[in-house]
Amino acid sequence: MELVKRGFQVLKQIHSKLIHKYYQHLYRKRKLRTFLMGVGSLYLLRRLSQLVMLLTPSIRRNLLQRYGEESWVVVTGGSDGIGKEFCIQLAKQKFNIAIIGRNANKMDQVCLELQGFGVQTKFIVADFNNGYAVDFYNKIYEQLEYLDISILVNNVGAAEAGQFEQMKMEDSFMMFRVNALSTLMMTRILINKLQNRNKKSAVITISSGLAYLPSPLVSVYSGTKAFTNYFTQSLALTSKNTDFLSVTPLGVSTKMLGNRKGSNIVETNEFVKNVINDLRQGKTHSFGCYQHKQFINHLLWRNQNYRNKVKIQIGNNLMNCQMLKGNQKE
Repeated sequence: MELVKRGFQVLKQIHSKLIHKYYQHLYRKRKLRTFLMGVGSLYLLRRLSQLVMLLTPSIRRNLLQRYGEESWVVVTGGSDGIGKEFCIQLAKQKFNIAIIGRNANKMDQVCLELQGFGVQTKFIVADFNNGYAVDFYNKIYEQLEYLDISILVNNVGAAEAGQFEQMKMEDSFMMFRVNALSTLMMTRILINKLQNRNKKSAVITISSGLAYLPSPLVSVYSGTKAFTNYFTQSLALTSKNTDFLSVTPLGVSTKMLGNRKGSNIVETNEFVKNVINDLRQGKTHSFGCYQHKQFINHLLWRNQNYRNKVKIQIGNNLMNCQMLKGNQKE
């Protein structure tokens, strides 16, 4: 009889332990389910907020109200490609447009097109390859001094590809003046004017994804774009009255890429639209499109050997584009 009682007690203990374990399992499962539901809810909330921002422009900053009606946008290299698209899209929002470039005939045609949106226009003939001295930029400022400038778009750029030791010294110097020095000096001559306005102002710098992915055969170009990217982002850290936005795309369908098309190449109008939306949202950095952001961030997480292979491939592709551009000129 005692043996039966002990056996019964042992069975009760085993049963209690099993029940306890079962409820512990349910508790853990419930905690895990609650945690996963919480993560899923946060992700869904984030996606919904992005969708609302995308579909409801009124929630975003109204650029004309923020930067001032009847104010002016200055675009360097605005007669073609990305620069021209900035002129068109900002003119549609009723900003007056001032273009700086080399070709007077092209700029005159763009100005006539922009006036169809009911805005004022002007152009300044200046070749940034000749920007050796402060006087060059002072002359530009003299022609802009009387305007209420609210936005500066540092867009002008130039690229030459090839082995660094085989490139002409003048080509290297040209890329430095056009890409880096123009951004530095245009920002410098206008910064006080931008900072002292009653309304907010903005500086948009078109850099390149190669600022993060320095590539062979375009080493000078990569270096100048790294400078403009970090220069603009550093100014954004302490500026109170001026919004700074650095833009680092990869392939954009322009003459520089031989107007190529492809899944990884963004169209100019889409690119500019995305950049302007990023400015509306108060960002200090833009990739110009989600694909480029995803690609660059993916590469930065990969190991060094893999990154180097991709950089070499990018350099070779750009070299081919440069050759294609040369053939088209001939």
